[in-house]
Amino acid sequence: MALAAFVCTMTVAYAQGDYDKYDKDNETYGTTPFINLSDMPRLYDCIPAHPAFESPEFSYDMLRYLWGKQQRMDEERLSVAIADAEWDDLEKVYANWKEAFGLEVTREGTPNIYALLNKSLRTTDPTRRDVKAQYFRIRPFRYFGEQTASGEDEELYNEGSYPSGHCLRGWTITLLMIQIAPERAAEIYKRGMDFGQSRVIVGAHWQTDVDNSRMAASLLFSVLQDNEDFQNMMKLARQEYAEKTAGTVAVDAPAAQARETNARIYRIDGTPATEQTSGIVIGDGKKAFRR
Repeated sequence: MALAAFVCTMTVAYAQGDYDKYDKDNETYGTTPFINLSDMPRLYDCIPAHPAFESPEFSYDMLRYLWGKQQRMDEERLSVAIADAEWDDLEKVYANWKEAFGLEVTREGTPNIYALLNKSLRTTDPTRRDVKAQYFRIRPFRYFGEQTASGEDEELYNEGSYPSGHCLRGWTITLLMIQIAPERAAEIYKRGMDFGQSRVIVGAHWQTDVDNSRMAASLLFSVLQDNEDFQNMMKLARQEYAEKTAGTVAVDAPAAQARETNARIYRIDGTPATEQTSGIVIGDGKKAFRR
């Protein structure tokens, strides 16, 4: 027990000592953060502890692990889950939202969006570290003596499971993309939910790791909103998105305009009408008779 306490103390001390070291992260993300890590909320104080062994919540986690293994039987879903496991190549990470976002995010093709996402993740991703170090929760594939479906065993073996860094990042990306393109919120939201569930499917995380990571990401996302540099970059990102998707929007513009025009014309019973509708109609607040 004394040895275990010593090891835990050293682990926590190492995590806290590294809390504000940025050199490696700056290289990974290619930028500095919006807000220093020491000025961000400390997740250890914000999210609940993971479920204890033999608790009802842990029984739920075990059932969800079995659910994840069942999902692997769907080869298409498994391939998505494996793609969602990408961490180092940020363009590949963002590509997982391409269809939902309606635009491929790359350094060259969408520099403003790419820069905003990188700088935001540079700010939020590192917040997971001290929680992982202090809880050092065993990962499900280790608990069951199995392997991940994504081939991450070696790199994850000595890292705590709680909270999920992938899900923390994925939900942050989801919220950022919804803010950039709110008209695609439903598609982006679903992609973000599926991204988190991918971590359960491959066996890298428990369900409660994922659920509480979404909560943590929402908290961190709200903190970004008060940063002036973030808001300025968000404006540029939204402008860039509008410009890059203008062609797609233009194709639907005539139909949208027609719907708007038709919506201002009604039959006498209040149902929508068109310019071709005969009889008594009401348009722009005036009654008219059409043959």
